[in-house]
Amino acid sequence: MPMPQFIKQMKPPQMIIFGFLSVILIGSIFLALPISDQNGQATSYLDSLFMAVSATCVTGLAVVNTADHWNTFGQVIILIMVEVGGLGFMSFLVLLLNMTGQHPSFKSKMLIRDAYNFTSINNGDKLVKAIVKLSLVTQLIGAVLLSVDFIPKFGWGKGIWFSVFHAVSAHSNAGFDLFETSLFQFRDNPYVLMIMSFLILSGSFGFIVWFDLISFWEVKKITLHSRLALTMTAILVVAGTVLYSLLNIKSFNGHPLTFLAQNFFLSITPRSGGFTFSNYNATSYASLVLTMVLMFIGGTSGSTAGGVKTTTFGVLVMNIRYIFSNRFKTIYHERQIPRRTIRRVYEIIFIYLAIIFMFSFVLLITENLPLNNGIEYVFFEVISALATVGLSLGLTPDLTAIGKLLIMVLMFIGRIGIMTVIYALSSHAKVDEELIRYPEEEIVVG
Repeated sequence: MPMPQFIKQMKPPQMIIFGFLSVILIGSIFLALPISDQNGQATSYLDSLFMAVSATCVTGLAVVNTADHWNTFGQVIILIMVEVGGLGFMSFLVLLLNMTGQHPSFKSKMLIRDAYNFTSINNGDKLVKAIVKLSLVTQLIGAVLLSVDFIPKFGWGKGIWFSVFHAVSAHSNAGFDLFETSLFQFRDNPYVLMIMSFLILSGSFGFIVWFDLISFWEVKKITLHSRLALTMTAILVVAGTVLYSLLNIKSFNGHPLTFLAQNFFLSITPRSGGFTFSNYNATSYASLVLTMVLMFIGGTSGSTAGGVKTTTFGVLVMNIRYIFSNRFKTIYHERQIPRRTIRRVYEIIFIYLAIIFMFSFVLLITENLPLNNGIEYVFFEVISALATVGLSLGLTPDLTAIGKLLIMVLMFIGRIGIMTVIYALSSHAKVDEELIRYPEEEIVVG
């Protein structure tokens, strides 16, 4: 079936946005219908739209309780949106083309490249098929492992459904759960916590990293991107586990293995997982700051995770270290990182921080904060939405209509990517600045 003319005229970033908006629109209509509600009543469209955005953008923030409000049909709709949002709508287009025996056009190849942050348009469709297979296999393994614990607790029907739902949600870094209170009942269950941790981690690695790891046995080589991504992930997980352990040592009164599993989970879930077994309102300010930092960093580029990304943060740290050493080239494993990459890192960090402060400022005006809660109540929610994490201090269920719209925009930007949104909104005209030279003049800074 030929594409409509207005879609053909879109740039790849605009098509990505259009695709996600289409999924959100269709999903929100289904959620608003009485057939999705536990009590057979229609849900307000604003709340349905919020939940559709949260699911498709794999965030997990919710204005209604997923377990209490939606029936099985509604939960299936949410799970489908989570899967589409996690894998990317382009993956389903590739599968459709494959089933019909068609080959992707040049524009489709460009769209695949931009959607998954591939460096080339070659073999993008093959990579996407491999990604889908790997993701489904990982989710299946996770569901089987979770069912070992869930079936004895909830019975065969609920046990299998809960296992599938939470395996998909965790691997997609969505944070949606069917337990009313997230993973509170599994607080002292290291088996479930570790499985959920590794599912979240596997989703946050990124498609490029997974492809490198799979092909490593053949090519005996790993790209610089994957090397940095894996290094940063290991550092963040280990450092996060140690820091959370130190912060929570006073409350330690159980088995050491359980305590380790809890803090290992706490170091992973803020980097886009969104599940929790603790009340963040009752944690120390130090824990909140650590959680916000991890949310800000997020997962790896090309993954289901949000945040500025591990590789972005890694390049930033390396560049700052080289600047303080009076060296102007940033070297990593005997490879020089291009200046355009470093410039983009600073652009992403600056825009990310600007969005956080602007949206937090507006929400501080529009929302009514509970007594004894400071600005961290809003900042935490804003970072969580923009980083598509889904952790909350309790602001989301009580948001005003304006607040819901603002959080929806944040979740959408976080999933699509800040640079994708900017490229989609930029004009078609492009001026090569290198062709124009202006005289230099110093400005006093610092």
